[in-house]
Amino acid sequence: MHLTEVASTLARELRLHDDHLAALKIPVDLLNLFPDWRSGSRSGFAVPPSRLTLLPEAASRPIQAVRLHVSTPAGSAPIALTLMGDLQRAMGPGLRVVTLTDPNTDGVELGQLARRVVGRGTRVGFHTMRFASIYARDNAMAAHDSRGKPVLIVPRAFRTSTDAGVEPLDASAAKRQLGLRVVRSRLYWHGGNILCDGETLAVGADTIAENATRLGLTRDEVAQILAAELGHSITVLGDASRGRFDHDRNGVNRSGQASYHIDLDVALLGHTRAKGKTALVADLRLGLELLAPALNRKRGGPPYLSSSKARELIADEYRLAADQRGPMLDDYSHSLAALGYRVTRVPQLQTRGTLEGLGGVPGQDFVYCNVLPGLNRGRESVHYTPWGVPRLDAAAERAFRSAGVRPVRVTRSGYLAAAMMDQAAGLRCFCGTFP
Repeated sequence: MHLTEVASTLARELRLHDDHLAALKIPVDLLNLFPDWRSGSRSGFAVPPSRLTLLPEAASRPIQAVRLHVSTPAGSAPIALTLMGDLQRAMGPGLRVVTLTDPNTDGVELGQLARRVVGRGTRVGFHTMRFASIYARDNAMAAHDSRGKPVLIVPRAFRTSTDAGVEPLDASAAKRQLGLRVVRSRLYWHGGNILCDGETLAVGADTIAENATRLGLTRDEVAQILAAELGHSITVLGDASRGRFDHDRNGVNRSGQASYHIDLDVALLGHTRAKGKTALVADLRLGLELLAPALNRKRGGPPYLSSSKARELIADEYRLAADQRGPMLDDYSHSLAALGYRVTRVPQLQTRGTLEGLGGVPGQDFVYCNVLPGLNRGRESVHYTPWGVPRLDAAAERAFRSAGVRPVRVTRSGYLAAAMMDQAAGLRCFCGTFP
């Protein structure tokens, strides 16, 4: 049933007021977008504009600051400390790194260690506050209001694997310590499922499907709310009609996307001088052409598997994933090309996420589209983490250059890429935008 049908029936049959409906977790704030909801009507639906503009990320725009979330209980400190130093070296000393630490992390001790690791002259600031996830990108997105003031937009609530409604960010602490306003969205989302390069605002289909299910809205109404809140009409990547959110499992039960977040497979680079509107899209079939060097990468496996058996399992998994996800990635390319993008396909190897149940079979997702586009020393660039597999890294860099941008290796080894992917994330996931 639609939200208005549910709410009007409860209000009429049980004589409930707004505060009663709210106590039953009916989203009363969304009912106010339907002026005739008490009669069960959806007519007149309208979303007032937020007058916020999402901060665009593109190869021709400078990266002035990034936001990291560090939690020592969650094991993210080694990744964050490595990122602090590597980002400064790759992007230059002008980069500002805003580091949020949760209350269970000793920020003073972490700061002292950071100064030893990355040097005293680096621009790294530490602030302690509550947040939902070590994936900074998913907790909040940077924006500006109509007066150009900085804003962080956070989701209605943050969905984790165990909880559907975690507080995304301590808004009062963010305002007090960071000097900016925090605005809460009417919708549920993860920032990894939203891309904006100033030309296009792309949203993963599962975000549309999840909100339609959880909030009782139509898919079109969800899209209209997102567009009004983020200041740009949206393009949906994937098939929202296929997505299904399962309340019992607290997650997307059937996906309409190639991966759980579109930023693992797509990078919007904006308008570049050489190529015009440009985008990167993963190509798992191209990745299969480089399967041998990927399989030669040394990763420990369980003792019950011989190395040849492990290689066979992993190779089969890559091929099955390519068969399953390849057509969806092709659809992404067609959608972006229809918007006028010059699409460059990037070799990538991904699994279907089924090897974890086999006792640690050492499969690995070699992801190259989860990048930070932006100017680097005046040149249009993409910043990425190499995997330390020379042929794979070289193939990805050729694709970046073909897209008209310079590849910048954020780090010198494959440690960082593997450590982040062991957390089911990449460079963009850990590096949130900061206005």
